[in-house]
This record gives sequence, structure tokens and C-alpha cells, in this order.
Amino acid sequence: MRQVRGFQVGEVLRTAIAVYGRNLRALVALTLVAYLPMFVLVALYPEADPPAIPPLPANADSGEVLAALMSELKAFYVFTFWYVVVEFFCSSWLQGSATFVVVRALRAGPPTMAQAFWQSWRALGRVGVVTVLSGLAIGAASLLLVVPGIIVMLMLWVAIPAAVVERRYGSALRRSHALTLGHKVPIFGLVLLLVVFGVAAVMVLTAMVSDLAPRFAPLVEALVGAVAGSIGAVIVAVCYHDLRVLKEGANSNVVAKVFE
Repeated sequence: MRQVRGFQVGEVLRTAIAVYGRNLRALVALTLVAYLPMFVLVALYPEADPPAIPPLPANADSGEVLAALMSELKAFYVFTFWYVVVEFFCSSWLQGSATFVVVRALRAGPPTMAQAFWQSWRALGRVGVVTVLSGLAIGAASLLLVVPGIIVMLMLWVAIPAAVVERRYGSALRRSHALTLGHKVPIFGLVLLLVVFGVAAVMVLTAMVSDLAPRFAPLVEALVGAVAGSIGAVIVAVCYHDLRVLKEGANSNVVAKVFE
């Protein structure tokens, strides 16, 4: 059984990579299922391109130009809204699924595919509630300034794992705040690494695909985002496990007892 002696960025990353490698099949399958709505959305709506005035007759007046541009803007922002909403819930569902896989892996070895899917569905309601509450809290804080939004995000970093493992709803937010207290700096470091990795991967691969097959660039972007999301979900779950062990002295058996 792995011993947790401190909460450090390097240790969390090493554990997350090891758990990801040992449970690759289950995590890939869960990622594809969780992000299926995102793939469908991107495939059906090509409005992901930035808004621009479409080709118009040479004698088009200013009213026609404005109407065409407004139509493009509407399509773009409607797509962007649904993209953000769907991605938010897809990543949250994946987070709930990854939590079970990580906790079981740290406790007694890799779970079966059937166990992973069953436990993810069992926790779906709690994950949905916590996702909405967390989104509202972070959004409200972000309306003040960027910094308060980041602080609230760090406070709620392990809210979904708390909801999954401890079977909490709204109280998962307070639970996450208690667990992350005193550890915001390393969590912020993990957030920065995930953002840099995700953005760099999306930019590089999307640029490569755009040159070869522009039509598939949005789908590739969604796929890369899903992979980055699955890695992030495993990291968050490891954070929850380690923070709980450090603060409460709970071993992996105690943390995973809810899944018995």
C-alpha cells in the first residue's frame, strides 16, 4: 500500500501517471463514453469557426451585411455556450468515474471495467448536483474579479471526489474547502501544469490536422481535450486521496470502504 508523507506536486504527478498506466483500458473507455456528447456536438455543428461575414452579392447593402454578420455571431455564440456546458458536464462525469478507479487502484489494484461503469453511474446524480453548485460558486466569484474565481476553484478542487466517495451532495463543497485548506499553492501549481499541457497539446495537434484535414480539426481538438480531461481527473482524484490521508490519517482501505 502506498504511503503518503506529504502533498507535493511531483508526488501527485508520479502517482497519477502510475495509476493511469495501470488502468489505461478502463480510463480510456470511461473517457470515450463520458465525452461522447461532446464528440457528437462538434461533429454536428461546424460553427466552431470564428464568426465572419459570409460571401454576399457585390450589390449587398449595409443592412444585409449586418444581418449576415449577426447571424454568424448568433450561431457562433450558441455553439460556444453549448460547447462549454456540455464539456463541463462531460468532464465532471469523467471526474466521478476516475475517482472510483483511482481510489480502488490505490487500495487493492485495478477495478474491472464493469465495476468502473457501475460505480460511475451510481454517483452520477451526486456529481451532477455538485457540478452545478461548483459552477455557480466559481461563476459568481469570477464576476467580482479573476482572482476570487481562482481561489474558489482551488477551494472546490476535490468537491466531486468527495461527493463520489463520501456520498455527499451540497456538503461536498464544504468538505472540499476543509480538505484543501493549507494546500492551495501546490494545487495551483497542478492547475497551471494542466492548463499549459492542455493548451499546448490542443494547439500543436490542431495545427497539424488543420494543415492536412481542416474538416477534422474541431473533432481532434475535442479528442485532445478529452485526453487532457482524463489525465486531470486522475490527478484530482489522487489529490483527494492524499489530502484525506494527510488530514485524517485515513488509509486507502478506509477511503475506499464506500465501494464495498
